[in-house]
Amino acid sequence: MKNKSFKKVKNLALATMASAFLLGSASVASANTGWQKQNGTYTYYESNGKVQKGRSYRQLPKANPGTSWYLTQDGKMLTGVQQWQGSYWFFNQDGTLHTKRDYVQSQWGDWYMIGDNGQVLSGVQQWMGNYYYFEPGTYLKANKQEYVKSQWGDWYMVGKDGRLMSGLVNWQENKYYFDPSTYLKVTNTNVTVNGVTYHADQNGILSEVQNTGFTPSQINHTYDLADWQGSSQTAINDYIIMHDVGAESGAAANANYLHNNWESAYTQFVVGDGGQVFEVGEPGYVSWGALNANPYSPVQIELGRTYNRDQFIKDYTAYINVARYYAKQYGIPLTLDAGGAGTPGVKTHNWVTENIGGSHVDPYGYLASWGIGYNQFASDIANGVNASQLNSVVYSQRQ
Repeated sequence: MKNKSFKKVKNLALATMASAFLLGSASVASANTGWQKQNGTYTYYESNGKVQKGRSYRQLPKANPGTSWYLTQDGKMLTGVQQWQGSYWFFNQDGTLHTKRDYVQSQWGDWYMIGDNGQVLSGVQQWMGNYYYFEPGTYLKANKQEYVKSQWGDWYMVGKDGRLMSGLVNWQENKYYFDPSTYLKVTNTNVTVNGVTYHADQNGILSEVQNTGFTPSQINHTYDLADWQGSSQTAINDYIIMHDVGAESGAAANANYLHNNWESAYTQFVVGDGGQVFEVGEPGYVSWGALNANPYSPVQIELGRTYNRDQFIKDYTAYINVARYYAKQYGIPLTLDAGGAGTPGVKTHNWVTENIGGSHVDPYGYLASWGIGYNQFASDIANGVNASQLNSVVYSQRQ
């Protein structure tokens, strides 16, 4: 009897403890729903007290009052730089997506550019008044000088600090110039930096331009062809072709003739009348002065005639200066009548006849009448005119 009574009491006590344990367990499960901070990390517990396995980005109640979107891994709130659906994103310390353009430090210490949608950015990006380049593979800011392709296809020079470079830039043993407004490399034009003028070729490589004694501002445009006149075909940059007018007349008269008879023949320039430069056709386009050589010459130059020694020296000097200027503009070697057809350089109409076709032999006859032979002509094309040396060569009167 006594033992039975003891067993009843014992069983009642065990039942009471079990009941208390179950009640306590249900209380814990009820408490562990929603966001719970454990060891400095937030974990979201579902209504059943369990976490949702795997990585998911979904709308949940805010850790503070309200609702927001969170990226979770096995229920744990993720912060910092995280990967989601093929891209990288940055989440604040409270788990919310960082939704303003910013340069932020990741949980492992590296810095990244973030877009206003929270995405980690790469390529060319604007930040604090400058443009920077972020490597597509690592998303890190570039830390070496390199020539890179942007996300829209244009190429830019990037410095060691990751910024896009502009102005005069040294790269792989050459100089280049990048436009300060577009950051793009300039090509086929002249640029002046700190008083030094450079010519950028078709690849953007700069070469210093020596003073040729001529600038386009000196051109007289009285006899320019209209936009609808002359050829619209772009010339191949092989030859600068040198002519003389072939008649005892000056530059303006011949420029006027070519202007009025352009359908038969014309060149880009007629030089003379005391060193004046008259334009007829537009440089860079085909003109009609040398038959089958025309498509390969962006500039052809006529020299007017004179019996006045001082005027000849001025005319000849301008003739040389214009040829040298445009040879450099179009990347044509300053060699006279060198090689055969297809060899770029400065060519006379005589060379065209001998190598491509035709019957003209100018300008050698007229130049010789003033004492200018091939060697003098070639030297002046290559090096420019030396005024005192030229004065010693030119005849006192035309022969």
